[in-house]
This record gives sequence, structure tokens and C-alpha cells, in this order.
Amino acid sequence: MRGFFAGTFAAVALMVPAIAHADPVPEQVAEVIRAAANGGNPAELAATIKFAKKANPRSVKEIDKLATQLKAAAEARHRAELLRRGYFEGWTGQGELGASSSTGNTRSTTLALGLNFARHGLFWDHVFNATADYQRDDGSESKGRYFASYSGHYNYNDRAYALGLLSWESDRFSGFDSRMSESVGLGYFLLKGPRMTLSVEAGPALRQTDYIVGRSENEIAGRTSVNYLWNILPNLVLTEIASYYGQSHDSTLTSDTGLTVNLIGALSARASYHIQYETNPPLGLDHTDTLTRLTLVYSF
Repeated sequence: MRGFFAGTFAAVALMVPAIAHADPVPEQVAEVIRAAANGGNPAELAATIKFAKKANPRSVKEIDKLATQLKAAAEARHRAELLRRGYFEGWTGQGELGASSSTGNTRSTTLALGLNFARHGLFWDHVFNATADYQRDDGSESKGRYFASYSGHYNYNDRAYALGLLSWESDRFSGFDSRMSESVGLGYFLLKGPRMTLSVEAGPALRQTDYIVGRSENEIAGRTSVNYLWNILPNLVLTEIASYYGQSHDSTLTSDTGLTVNLIGALSARASYHIQYETNPPLGLDHTDTLTRLTLVYSF
């Protein structure tokens, strides 16, 4: 019996160094992880690390150590690049186009255009977007909505930011020729991950509206907004932007829901649904307008 315990103890003692020891990361695996880190896609890097650990269970600690080093180096390079950029550098954009035409018993033409620019810096983010939706049925215009906005965000930290927003829109079928809105406020990310983000914004606003009946209104308002993004799959993204302007005469609630799927390279297809609700539209117009868009999107 004593010999049995002695032999067992010796076997365990020989196993401990083997268990405690972590194998080095195979060079080919390390190269794949480095390539994913240099690619700048957090979701891709996380997936690569997960697969590397599963394929090399004895190198888990060393893989984690390598990943930590690579993430720190990539973050340092990214910060240095953002600090070096001039204002006109680092912009990305998207162009959006959708159109249809029919002839015969019904003559109809529909056109949807969009243009978006964004620049994300170390402290400042800038976003510009513009859309135009036009429809003509049997020789008469039946839809004409035009919108443009610019927003600037100053990032206090990874979650909180201050913002300034300027927007213009025109939609005679909703009752106004022109509406300008200016707003400042604060925003905060409730969720901020590689696959999902959710932010809320709030602040005061000014609005100047020229209605189709000839009168104009200048009012102080309060603005709130919710911005949601979900990377459902690597090539499938869901977005939702809901905003509310509350004011004494005519409050406005809008919702823009979009589903974008990557087709090939920089080309994507997008389906979006816009809802606009006015509490006090002129001339007895409907309170709610909706717009469905099917477009091709090119990123550059």
C-alpha cells in the first residue's frame, strides 16, 4: 500500500509541471492572429482568438497574452493615426440609389437618392447625410421629401459625448415647404460593443417651419433620440434611429429602420422604412406619413 501511494504521488508530481506549463503559440497561428489584429475589425479578431484557443488548448494562456499585446499596440497606432489626421482626412462615405418606372395603363416614376459622409476622430466625430425621395404618378407629383443634416460629437470618454445638430427638410405632402432645426445636447452609449451599440441623446432645440398655407412658426423645442445598431451577421446590419421634437404647436416623431446586406465588395442592398408623425399638421392632413425605400448602396 505504501508503495502504491508513493507511486501515485510520484506520478502526480511529474504531471504538475506539464499541466502548469503552457505551450508557445504555433507560429502559423500567431501570424493569423496578428493579421486579424492589423485588420482593425474587433469582431474578426475575437472570432480568430476563439478559434485559435479551441484548436490549441495547451496554448490558451499564451494566446491571451499575445492578443493583449496586439490589442494594446493596435490601439496605440490607432490613437496616433487619429491625432495625426487633418480635418479633411479620414472621411468615409456611402452613395445610395433606388429607382423605378412604369408605363402603360399607369405611368409612374420613383427616385430615391442618398449620400452619407462620416469622420471619426479621437475626440470629434462628424456625420453628414442627405436624402431625396421623389415620386410622380400619371403626370402629377405624389411624393417629394428632401432632408439634409450635419452633426458633430465631442467625445468626453468612451461612452459620453456632447453634440450639436443642424438639419433641414422639405415635404409639401406633410404640410411644410421648409423646416430648419438646430439642437445641442448630451449623449450616452448604453451599449457599445463590436456587434451592438445603443445610444440616447437629449437637449434643447430651435425650429423654424414654413408651412404650405403661408404661415411660419419659430419655436423652442426639446429633442430626444435613440440610435441603435446591430451587426446580426458579418454581412447583415440592422439600424434604428428614432427622434422626437416636443414643442407647443406641432411636435414631431420620426423613426428610420434599415436593414443592409452586403452583396459583394463595397456594394450593398438596403431596405428602409421611414415613419413621420406630426401632432398638428395643417389643412387637415394625415398625422402620419410612411416611406419604404429599396436601394443599392456603394461604400467608399
